[in-house]
Amino acid sequence: MSLNFRSVVVLDFEYEVEDGDLPRPLCMVAYELDERLRHKRTIRLWRGEFGPKPPFEMGPDTLVVAYAAWAELTCFQALKWQTPAHVLDLHAAYLAISNILMPYEPDLIRSKARKGLSAACRAYDIDGWENIDKLTMAEDIGEGRWRKHGKGRVFKYCQADVEATAKLLRRMVRGHAGRLPIDVERTLFWSRYSGMAVAQIQAKGMFIDTFLWGLVQEHKGAVVEHLLRRFDPGYGTEFSVFEPDGSWSYARFEQWLANTGAQAWPRLRSGRLDLRKDTFKLMAHVPDIAGVRALREGLRVITSAKLPIGRDSRNRPSLFPFGTLTGRNAHARSLFNAHAGLRSFMACPPGRILVYLDWRAHFGASSGTGQTIATAIPEPGTAGFAFIAAYLMLGTLVTRRRFRAAR
Repeated sequence: MSLNFRSVVVLDFEYEVEDGDLPRPLCMVAYELDERLRHKRTIRLWRGEFGPKPPFEMGPDTLVVAYAAWAELTCFQALKWQTPAHVLDLHAAYLAISNILMPYEPDLIRSKARKGLSAACRAYDIDGWENIDKLTMAEDIGEGRWRKHGKGRVFKYCQADVEATAKLLRRMVRGHAGRLPIDVERTLFWSRYSGMAVAQIQAKGMFIDTFLWGLVQEHKGAVVEHLLRRFDPGYGTEFSVFEPDGSWSYARFEQWLANTGAQAWPRLRSGRLDLRKDTFKLMAHVPDIAGVRALREGLRVITSAKLPIGRDSRNRPSLFPFGTLTGRNAHARSLFNAHAGLRSFMACPPGRILVYLDWRAHFGASSGTGQTIATAIPEPGTAGFAFIAAYLMLGTLVTRRRFRAAR
């Protein structure tokens, strides 16, 4: 490897998890490798055998390696283990070489490429998981049905992941079949976010006003009717956009567009209306379309009630760091997936502050010679000024490191 580590630990956890709660680790398998990535020993722990600290050295000369390291480091958080000083997230490394923006073809429907461990291993000609139904095993373990497989098979499944990850590590850092070696130093930097920071964010979660959420769910019918009456431009007529229960209707929307006299709406190559979020923004000039969009996004969360809330009243959505083709988080089942109005369900516990930051521009740039091109302080009332003010305020309450995690 291009960086010196006396010990390299490749590991994987299997765990049970309920919606919104922290994972409950079931087992862990770890391969300890030397500085040349040669196997030294195997560590296997089952529930009840986890101690107050990891069963391997955690000093500055140790590198912890995992695929989608946020999941493993969230288990560290659940076990109250120390966060490793150095983490190499092979998922981030694979996304760096596979997140490729394809030519813009709005009418072309592309299937989303798989980016899991199995897909990365196939890209590097690594076989594994013989006689193991990986998807079924993962689902059964996560939902607490692992007993039907038995302890031995669960360990075998977990160790198969570790074996594959260790092989993937060697091929990634050395290069394989025309693929260049990954940039280890840069991946270590990315992993500070995709592994360490994301694990802390998911372990802490977002406080939810469960009283308000429960009240809305209890009176869902009345809430939906009120929202439809207010935002459905065709409410009470034959041209209503939504079904009476709040569900989206493609046919009704198409009929409403024709009735409003909208002269055009983007369509896919199949001929169907393009209903992507960006399309609604593009067609903001159509009367009442902003309300239709807000209602569509908001009712999806309210009617489905698919907001995982843990027993401690926190929402812990999966962030899937760097999961989009543009390198953003591909988070799911989060208030940040819905219309901004639903973020009022977020609560702030007594004695704490809640800061909401959103910015879209850079307020300084480097000329490449070490000189700063733009150094002016943003004007009051701008996003840049709000960012700086919030940073200064938070600086008295939290460290920079925690602030980055809070972002």
